Amino acid sequence: MKLKEVLDVKLGDVITIVGAGGKTTLMFTLGKELRREGKVLITTTTKIYMPETKQFDFLEIDFHKFNGNIINKGIYIYGESVDSENKIKGLNLKLLEKQLHKFDYVLVEGDGSKKKPIKGWREDEPVVSSNTTKTVGVLSIEVIGKEINEKNIHRVDRFLDITNSKLDDAIDLEIITSLVFHEKGLFKDAKGEKILFINKVESHKDKMLAECLKEKIKKINNGYINKIICGSLRGEVYD
Repeated sequence: MKLKEVLDVKLGDVITIVGAGGKTTLMFTLGKELRREGKVLITTTTKIYMPETKQFDFLEIDFHKFNGNIINKGIYIYGESVDSENKIKGLNLKLLEKQLHKFDYVLVEGDGSKKKPIKGWREDEPVVSSNTTKTVGVLSIEVIGKEINEKNIHRVDRFLDITNSKLDDAIDLEIITSLVFHEKGLFKDAKGEKILFINKVESHKDKMLAECLKEKIKKINNGYINKIICGSLRGEVYD
């Protein structure tokens, strides 16, 4: 089954992707699947590394040119500038929302994680448009058992506050569950359908842990999360 099918992507969807452990990969994997179906905008409200040329059809960095007509199917990358690290600085929310009507599908990375597998959130993030129809929260199953420290966690101080955990504790299912449901956690400021994507589920052990996490979340969910997906973006396998 394709990613677009498990996410039940529909024409006109504005999908904001948050969390850590595969956001950018999910965004470009989904974009690739939608590429021949319509006009796909891929952008960010933070920064993303410049993608490979094979990952997009059109690139526009000069926001003064955003008013042009969008005619052809394909992937459009929009950003305000490119920095010294070859990262694309994304669109501010007002500028982003002015572009939405031009596209058949919109995929937005709503926060950053500095390539760390899990994170905590500042008060001003994630940035989620009110037009968002699906918020996809990404978690990596590989974080289970990792120590809580600055090496493993982006904004560890925020993470400690959200999960009521301590430095050097091992991340367990209880901590992950609290991160999912806390008002300042994974789905903070989420709009539309809330979808949890548990990524990097590849080994037998990963599958066992993912199923345990899924069942733990389901027991207390009470309709908060609309859908839980377990899978491997690298292997393009989803359940």
